[in-house]
Amino acid sequence: MGKPPLDPEEFLERLRAERQVLRWEPLAPDQVRTNKENEQIRNRTSLEYLHGHWALPDSFDPADAGGGPRGRIVTLFGRLTYRVLGPYFRKERDLLAHLVRVNEGLERRCDELTFRCQQLNQDMVDRQVAEARNQAKLAVWLHLDPPAAAAPNGRRTSKTGTGDTATTR
Repeated sequence: MGKPPLDPEEFLERLRAERQVLRWEPLAPDQVRTNKENEQIRNRTSLEYLHGHWALPDSFDPADAGGGPRGRIVTLFGRLTYRVLGPYFRKERDLLAHLVRVNEGLERRCDELTFRCQQLNQDMVDRQVAEARNQAKLAVWLHLDPPAAAAPNGRRTSKTGTGDTATTR
């Protein structure tokens, strides 16, 4: 039966605890700043206000004029004003409705971008963890099997399986 595979993280911890042999170790990955799911920094009250107040009146309400001769004059003037400016008011309503829809779309896009940024942050931390694990394996490998020392003439020497020293170029 063969030996079970060596866990580099466990081995690195054991080396640190027992001998303090390694002078180098990989940096720990950054901590992920956790946010509540779909938490938004901005406040939605402004958009809700736009949804509730975008529609301008398109006709005059005679109840606003009051009673008496003065109320009749105001009602007449109000109806005349809304008749003359009616097409302008309809175009302005359409514009405001479109602006509210655009703002709603921008908010959805901001939500998507916030979620994507959170994903990228998590991917970056996952990559840091993988790199730290890989560097820990490298440290263990270099500790257990150090590179062959270079001979003065530029040749490397290494031990062969028979206990002899082989020279390579």
